[in-house]
Amino acid sequence: MYVQVSCKKCGQRHRLDIGAPAQGTVEEYLHLLSERFSHQPSFACFGGHFEFAPPLPQFWEIHWATLEE
Repeated sequence: MYVQVSCKKCGQRHRLDIGAPAQGTVEEYLHLLSERFSHQPSFACFGGHFEFAPPLPQFWEIHWATLEE
């Protein structure tokens, strides 16, 4: 599954491979994925900068309407 993600800091937008649910519903999987992004302690942005803070909601915006398999 893929979704478009944009960085609020640098404006870069990227198509991100988010994997697929091993079991359960897609809605449950997307909720867990969002929670994981919210608590990740640091990340390297696809725009080239590095942050020592959780990417959601401060840095990344996930465009769920672009979700595709």
